[in-house]
Amino acid sequence: MEIQHFKHEHPLTLEIMNPSEINSVSCHACKKRCIDLIYSCKVCGGYHLHKSCAELPEKITQHPFHPLHPLPLVFNNGRYACCGCGKWDRTLLYWCRACNFTLSPDCALRPTTKYEFLGEERIRHFLHDHPLDIMALRLVDMAEDDGDVCSACKKSCSGDISYSCQQCPNFKLHRSCAEELPRAIRHRVHPQHPMILRAKDRFFDRECVACQRTDNALTYRCSMCQIEMDPECALAP
Repeated sequence: MEIQHFKHEHPLTLEIMNPSEINSVSCHACKKRCIDLIYSCKVCGGYHLHKSCAELPEKITQHPFHPLHPLPLVFNNGRYACCGCGKWDRTLLYWCRACNFTLSPDCALRPTTKYEFLGEERIRHFLHDHPLDIMALRLVDMAEDDGDVCSACKKSCSGDISYSCQQCPNFKLHRSCAEELPRAIRHRVHPQHPMILRAKDRFFDRECVACQRTDNALTYRCSMCQIEMDPECALAP
């Protein structure tokens, strides 16, 4: 099977990675090792793409997070922060050059997904790298410092149904914070662009334009205008 990829002048052929070359061949798009199905250039000999990278859309138009302009796929050599989730990466991105608006492929292709169900009481949330499981409901004296604090709203998890990470004991989310907050909003304070729910960026410590707080782990942010609102203010009537 052959494709003509928009980033390369020659046709690319689908093949199974040779096990003897696993440690020496990297994908030209994401810079990670090639270990499975890859597209290779038979003319150049050293040009390879993961099948998953090669099949990413060349351009996304009318994205809910950035409907103003198309977002072309860019093979990136430097670090960038995804405007959708706030995570830093070094590889592929969808980028509006005019607005300097960036999205990772995961956020770009799953624009409204905050979480996915992995089982009856388990989810994967965009804020965290590991699966989260429902915690047993604990009713304790509110004056007692039990250490169970929601990583999103910074309020106690005591008495509320919450998710926790088995690998990171300090990461917890109220079920309401994990499941009910909208992924993107249009707010009357800032109607020009969507404001996207994302993790607070320690390199971008802006205060909420409504209450001036800076201590929330979650924020609604317009990356183009560099303004933020904490969820409580953003969703207030």
